[in-house]
Amino acid sequence: MRNRFWLFAFAALLLSSCATRHEYAYVKDAPRNEEMPITNNYTTTIFAGDRLKIRVDSRTQQSTLPFNEETNRSIRMPGSNQTVSDPTQAGYLVAQDGTIQYPILGRIPAAGMTLDELARSIEGRLVEGRYVKDPTVTVSMPNFHVTVVGEVAQPKMIQVEGNRITIFEAIAQCGDVTMDGLRDNVKVIRFEGEETTVGEINLTSRESLDSPFYYLQQNDVVYVEPTPKKKKTSYRNEDWPRYISMTASGLSVAYTLVYRMLLDPKTRISNQK
Repeated sequence: MRNRFWLFAFAALLLSSCATRHEYAYVKDAPRNEEMPITNNYTTTIFAGDRLKIRVDSRTQQSTLPFNEETNRSIRMPGSNQTVSDPTQAGYLVAQDGTIQYPILGRIPAAGMTLDELARSIEGRLVEGRYVKDPTVTVSMPNFHVTVVGEVAQPKMIQVEGNRITIFEAIAQCGDVTMDGLRDNVKVIRFEGEETTVGEINLTSRESLDSPFYYLQQNDVVYVEPTPKKKKTSYRNEDWPRYISMTASGLSVAYTLVYRMLLDPKTRISNQK
């Protein structure tokens, strides 16, 4: 009987110390010290509501001035004569019809194009209209931001410098995934015009490098889901391993006391005397 009790107590303690195993290593199945071809191409698609920064360069800089006024525009500080540059307000807002109002060229289609495609389109229009002989156009997105929520150390919205950010970079800026987060089933909510897509990416697999959600897009929301254990403790206030451990400890103490007081031969002899 005594052996059965200790077997039960050991099993209870074992269960309390063991949790469901989760993957913590990133890209664990990728070959080490080998070159891997990555087929995932990065592009940023423009949608209505985006704000674009467009810069035109040329060997004849004087000819580009009218086309850079809006991008270089500064705003006046309230109650002051000072002006500052505000990248979130400067530039060209893509209207609901998908166009931007560009100096001299008028309305230009932008929505649905990539940043590079729009740059090449403007270059062609400048040359065709003989406004700039050798234009080099650069299009960027100054309000490019993504949001990371869920089981990360510091959930927040990230303002992206440049036109590219990977999901690993975004998570790193939030202090990494916590030990209670699922790395093999991260959700990415993507807004593309009037459509919303919810995708999944497994950060523990090499396949994540080829995922369409590896490079994040403007307004993407990354959601790191909690583990099943974290869900239980959060929503039901249950922590059964801890309860089992406490019960096993209590039974162990109770059994020891009962055995020593009632069943131990030495105690019985002492009581008889």
